[in-house]
Amino acid sequence: MKKINLILITLIILIAGILRLSNLSQNPPSPYWDEVSLGYDAYSILKTGKDFHGDSFPIVAFESFGDFKPSLYFYATVPSIFFFGLNTFAIRFPSAFFGILTVFLTYYLTKKLTKSDSISLLASFLLSVSPWHLQLSRVGFEANLGLFLVVLATWLFIKSLSKPKWLFFSVTSFALSMYTYHANRVFVPLLGLSLGIFYFKKIIKHKKMVILSTILFLSLITPLTIKLSDPEVTKRFQETSAFSSLDPIVESNSLIQEDEGKLFSRLAHHRYWQYLTIFSTHYLDHFTDTFLFLSGDINPRHSTQAVGSFFMIQMPLIIWGIIVSMKNKRLFPLLLLLLLAPVPAALTKATPHALRSLPLVIPLTIFSAIGTLKLKKPLIIVVSIILILEFSRYLFIYHHTYPQKQSLHWQYGYQQMIQYVNHNQDKYQKIFITRELGRPSIYYWFYSKTDPREIQILNDQVRKDQGEFLEFQNITFGSLPSLLPEKSLVVIGPTESIINKSHLLKEIYDLNDNLVFRIYET
Repeated sequence: MKKINLILITLIILIAGILRLSNLSQNPPSPYWDEVSLGYDAYSILKTGKDFHGDSFPIVAFESFGDFKPSLYFYATVPSIFFFGLNTFAIRFPSAFFGILTVFLTYYLTKKLTKSDSISLLASFLLSVSPWHLQLSRVGFEANLGLFLVVLATWLFIKSLSKPKWLFFSVTSFALSMYTYHANRVFVPLLGLSLGIFYFKKIIKHKKMVILSTILFLSLITPLTIKLSDPEVTKRFQETSAFSSLDPIVESNSLIQEDEGKLFSRLAHHRYWQYLTIFSTHYLDHFTDTFLFLSGDINPRHSTQAVGSFFMIQMPLIIWGIIVSMKNKRLFPLLLLLLLAPVPAALTKATPHALRSLPLVIPLTIFSAIGTLKLKKPLIIVVSIILILEFSRYLFIYHHTYPQKQSLHWQYGYQQMIQYVNHNQDKYQKIFITRELGRPSIYYWFYSKTDPREIQILNDQVRKDQGEFLEFQNITFGSLPSLLPEKSLVVIGPTESIINKSHLLKEIYDLNDNLVFRIYET
């Protein structure tokens, strides 16, 4: 690498690091329940070699509130908790760290595909400031680790076309990515198969290496394939699948009946046409201007709601970049990423979905860089000025408006409530904590740093709801009994009330002055 390029990529990585690590534990303003569950399970693995349910080193997935989450991010969080302790920063650090590495890898992937230092540096920089990638890199999202592994695997695959030994490392990275996020279990086989078909003439020259790499890949995903019919693999898909509804079948039967059930009507109105319509609509949702350039994902945890997944100035740049790249065969992997990335999300109900379609950020960012550098110099200057203005606006919204306005979506208030309960717990024989905001038991263990062994011992003895404990020690999590014992500490949500004679001790509000918890003494 040339000295100037080394300096520039170092500066870009520094920018990416500052943007992803600064104020990480305070913004987003509170860890949401999946982050807390992930962190506490990693803490349990660190302390006991088991998750808090008592399962020893789960390979495929960790049980999480009746759901099962792929395991790799849990293990990636273990060393983070070892060094930083059980806290919000430790949970989010792996996501931020691998987000930074993805920025770095994007330079090498782009360089391998375009043979251009300028495009590679610009693509890396644009990813470092990307609202989509930056937003998700600052949260303990497993998808971010998955994206890093996909980018790494793709880069290594392209390298293996000239140096076959890299194919071993490529398939290893592809296989590991399937242990990070559910969507990758659909996306990675599609991407790997498509790359193999397109480059078949090149890779078949190294038949032995291809066979050994295939065996390695299949060996690595064997634990996953063995459990294909188990809840650890299927439950999340069943819950989120766009095809779990019977509506398409009902609609199909109705149309066939209207046409008197003739052969052609059964073909024309077959249920699969209904499913194809659903898939196509959900797929195309990821290419709308609203999602990409105006407001992003409708989930406030995935977007500020005020800025799109990309900056608005990038819209013409991406389009122009795709147009000028169409005849360049070296860029075929980018087109594959572009076309295949939305597929896993298109199979689910909530679309567009920034997490499930996250690999889409890579080709669109690179096409944006290509489109920019295909402009004349005066236009590049104009684009740069607009980009700086849009990025400045995004930073202001993200660090000033967003945490206040969206704090409720991050379960803000749990830390303050648990701290109050811990400080006063010994004064009361019985404590009741509401489930109105969801998952209070995991927040209690997380902020109390409860020894996981205590949870594991009770796992098969206590009442649960979707894997969530409804009682622990002298605490009951859930609905209040009709008659509360005297001298109890009671935490209720904003819409709940207490019938018994009680004394209000404390009210907790989110950053937007919405009432979150009220704490009473009976």
